[in-house]
Amino acid sequence: MKKIDNILFHFLFLLPMACTEPFPIQTITFENILVVESTITDEMKHQVVKLSRTIPLDSFGQEVEENADVKVEDSNGNTFGFSENAATGNYISDQEFSAVPGVAYTLKVRTQDGNTYTSAAVEVQRATPMDRVYAELISNNGEEGIQVFVDTDNTEENAQYFRYEYEETYKVQLPTVAKFDWEILNFSDFTRAYDLELTPIEWEDQRVCYPSVKSAGVIQASAANLDEKRIFRFPLRFIGKKSPIIRNRYSILVKQYLQSEQAFTFYQILEDLGNVESLLSQGQPGYVTGNVTSETNSEEKVLGFFEASSVSSQRIYFNYQDFGLELPPYFVVCEQLAFENELPEILKRKLELEHYQVYFVEEEGIMRTVYITQSECSECDTFSTNIKPDFWED
Repeated sequence: MKKIDNILFHFLFLLPMACTEPFPIQTITFENILVVESTITDEMKHQVVKLSRTIPLDSFGQEVEENADVKVEDSNGNTFGFSENAATGNYISDQEFSAVPGVAYTLKVRTQDGNTYTSAAVEVQRATPMDRVYAELISNNGEEGIQVFVDTDNTEENAQYFRYEYEETYKVQLPTVAKFDWEILNFSDFTRAYDLELTPIEWEDQRVCYPSVKSAGVIQASAANLDEKRIFRFPLRFIGKKSPIIRNRYSILVKQYLQSEQAFTFYQILEDLGNVESLLSQGQPGYVTGNVTSETNSEEKVLGFFEASSVSSQRIYFNYQDFGLELPPYFVVCEQLAFENELPEILKRKLELEHYQVYFVEEEGIMRTVYITQSECSECDTFSTNIKPDFWED
């Protein structure tokens, strides 16, 4: 499933290739429209349908469509029900299933207001595996860095349109490790005295973190107009040589979705609409046509696309040393502060230092020195997890 940015739908454009009239942005009005996002795949898993509503331009976040009845029917007479997941707002299939070549699938939705919606019947094509995912050191517009490429040696005549997603996971070695939580107690306005309570933090292997980040936006490639009908050196992800995500060890999982021409065109229009220059120059108001329609009201606009896709995936790992690069900097500049017994600075800067952790305490007689640093420099839980993924290879 690929996320569709709701903001795009406020514009409701279609971009005719020959249109040259300027876009009259002041005439746009908001419409509360159902947004449908779903890609069922040939993977045996719990499939996902996302339902939401468009929101005004001056709003943020998303408006989830709740309490809908969602199901997928196939041409063999099978019905797969979906249940709402309160944590994510998505609708998850009650059972695992996979899209099978030669079988047509139709999405049906009934919203809590009684309106019903149906998608066009879609079929999954046979998988076209990626041939290779690899990384090279290149110069990109004058910036040196690592480019991740994809090759697909296309052997299926009808396999010409591809969409990509990736999830990058990287190993982070913390400069220090938080040992204590701290809190100021028994503060006296009269004497300005207080107690500094230190609570030991208990965890294992907290020095190493494993953040994961998924790709955003629409990433597509087409072999339709290429003589060899294959994807070669498609530039998927560029990482500057000073990026901290390659400081220790980096991994990227690439997923390739085989698309229909209609799905490719739909997402291409969305990508074009996300381009500011397109929005403010050549765009003429219109409607982005998907493949989901209202059965209740034929005039009602519905946004989004339901597709069935085969998926192939590959994961690669690399280190900055593999490309002869220097050690990249850490994510932030780690400030290491030391305070002695009375700690007036801690009290004075309490709000500022709330996101700092104690990583070392030195006691000598009645003297106690407390060393603190930012949580981002000493605690995985601030931005990630210290749990090593099952797939990770050092």
